[in-house]
Amino acid sequence: MLRLLGLLLLLSLPAAAAAASDPPRAAPVAVQAAAGPAAGHAGPVQALAVLPQGGVVSGGADGLLYLWSADLAVARPLAPAATAPVLALAALPSGGFASGGQDGALSLWGDPPGDHPALRLEEHAGPLVALAAQAGLLLSASADGTARLWQPGQPPRRLEGHRGPVTGAAFRADGLPVTAGGDGQLLGWPAGEAGGVARPVLLASFGVPLSAVLGLPGGLLVVAGTDGLLRLLAMPTAAPAAAALASTGRHVEAGRGPLAGLAASADGSLLAAAGPGGGLSVWSLPEGRLRHSLASGGVAVGSLAFSPDAALLYAGGADGRLRAIDLQRGVVLGPAAAAGSPRPARPAAIDMEGARVFRGCGGCHSLSAPPSGAAELKAGPHLGKLFGRPVAGVAGYAYSGALARSQGIWTKQALADLLTGGAEAPPVAHPAPAPAVEEAEDLAALLRFLEQATKD
Repeated sequence: MLRLLGLLLLLSLPAAAAAASDPPRAAPVAVQAAAGPAAGHAGPVQALAVLPQGGVVSGGADGLLYLWSADLAVARPLAPAATAPVLALAALPSGGFASGGQDGALSLWGDPPGDHPALRLEEHAGPLVALAAQAGLLLSASADGTARLWQPGQPPRRLEGHRGPVTGAAFRADGLPVTAGGDGQLLGWPAGEAGGVARPVLLASFGVPLSAVLGLPGGLLVVAGTDGLLRLLAMPTAAPAAAALASTGRHVEAGRGPLAGLAASADGSLLAAAGPGGGLSVWSLPEGRLRHSLASGGVAVGSLAFSPDAALLYAGGADGRLRAIDLQRGVVLGPAAAAGSPRPARPAAIDMEGARVFRGCGGCHSLSAPPSGAAELKAGPHLGKLFGRPVAGVAGYAYSGALARSQGIWTKQALADLLTGGAEAPPVAHPAPAPAVEEAEDLAALLRFLEQATKD
């Protein structure tokens, strides 16, 4: 706890902080085996962080945080009750960790973490979706279109430059804060006068929304996008405004749909990525060679982390389970059981061609319904249990026009007609231009994928 005290004092500013009151301590919670009925998350595991001493912290859509042993044999809940869904975690170099979530608040936890955060900071007006930490600095990214740089002795710096949600946060090897956005831009934030932050520098621009960014030793930046590509940018660290990135960058195809999870080993030699199709890929760096292609039983994976020695890869699934994959032996430790009734695993033979076609839809539509009480994070209605439900069947979504009045149900034929402009399509005025699927093979693959991936 003492190692975190300095950072807490530096960040505890009256204008920015809402210090958590010290509520009465609940009775100590007994450590439970991972297979026990009360261990694990009741919803998707959306964030992971590995602490320097080897423990694993998981955050879920159920609003809970758990501290796990390195082998996932035991787990301890870190808060007596659920809060807002957890979307981001980051281990702090000085000890402890930071968490952020749907309510936009940044929470700092001690070393070892207690039952409540040591400090709660409220700056963002929207969900806090990404965190990065380096040498006493924190970088937070939010769906409100801004980022914050929390640095010693100063109020948090508001970073504005993206056109839309800020989806990724990282520090380059030389300490340059870097953010990725739904606008497809990668921005660097060089230091300004008197310790401030200057105008952002455009490091790269892509034609697809970005979902994550990592900074690795040697100046390498790894950027994930909704097109399933991992972009490896060898960035000179001498000048923030490195030009001609196209000549120093390359990409590898890690999936055929949006990438939701991204992690790198501490030494930067291994890179892992995962997406909604359920597969996991592990790559050797800097050469970008595929080292492992791992199955997850068709379960969508949304969060990844390596153990400190890179012997284990932790994967958090949409079924609420946390898995540890032994990369040397190729076996899975666990998996940890989810609380309550976990979602059924999706079919292992999920249609990857359909997942590729779906990437044009994934920016607006989730494949499954959010957990009970959680908000829908995407602009369009979710697709959970799509086939057989009423056309305007998502409760709480503001359907408009003929769509709101439709009495039909979604079938594969109705969806095919919507996407191809067929005469039998339900009377739907799609709020955004529906992506045309011109090839019959692509349409068939998309329908197979949606039938598999939207069952739960």
